[in-house]
Amino acid sequence: MRLASDYHIHTQHSPEPECTGTMEAVSMRALAVGLRSFGVSDHLHARINVPDIEASREGFDRVRPAVDADFHFGVEVSCLRQWDLEENDKAGEQASVYGVHRGGPEDSPLTVYLPAELRQRLRFEYVIGGAHWVLGAPYEQEAVIRSYHRQNMLLAVHPFVDIVAHPWWWMGHWQGADGMYRGLPWLGDFSVIPDAMHREFADAVVAHGKAVEINAGAIFLNPQYPGSFKQQYVKYLKKLKGWGVKFSLGSDAHSVERIGDTLRIREVLEELGLSPESLWRQSGV
Repeated sequence: MRLASDYHIHTQHSPEPECTGTMEAVSMRALAVGLRSFGVSDHLHARINVPDIEASREGFDRVRPAVDADFHFGVEVSCLRQWDLEENDKAGEQASVYGVHRGGPEDSPLTVYLPAELRQRLRFEYVIGGAHWVLGAPYEQEAVIRSYHRQNMLLAVHPFVDIVAHPWWWMGHWQGADGMYRGLPWLGDFSVIPDAMHREFADAVVAHGKAVEINAGAIFLNPQYPGSFKQQYVKYLKKLKGWGVKFSLGSDAHSVERIGDTLRIREVLEELGLSPESLWRQSGV
């Protein structure tokens, strides 16, 4: 039986310019490639994204009755500092669609933007939470590792997050002129992240009933990541599995063409020894 699920798909209502797929196109593509349990999870970084998430919900409600599959409405939130959200609200028309700001205090309390009123009104069926940026730390290897671990831990215990997205995904800084990431912060040698951090994260995930995402597009099919890192990442996932962590599958598709990427990492899933029964699925399905 194939592991034909994908809970991390973006539509035109996410802020990245490559996210142009309509809800109709997304659902049709998911069915065409053979997915039978999938969901949309557009980005909700900060208050500025709310109109787009409202439009995403409206589109989902319009399309859902015609989709003959387990089709769900989720959202992807980002770990940010309370300082970031406050700065973004102050910025008014100049607010960032990503919510994050350079500078500011490294030790500001971490949070995600997910107010109760919005959760109730838009009826999210599940929430993915990801660490996407360095938050106030200098671009030094140990400081970046510390920042990402702190964010992953917040997501692992957050009461409204169901899935921790792509742990240790990286982009932006330390990119080569050819677009490749070969060295810092951990893409040249993933073992620089202490096992104690991995274990602390795994224990928190298990204790709070979360799932960890196996991200096809952002990690395993990412052409900018070296093959050696991907091999090390499989070993990392094996450790998490051995410590009792449950996984979910996500393509992280930002374009319609990338929907189905979870079906392209079969060798990884086989190496991990995963079965349909061992994977997280949306509650009640």
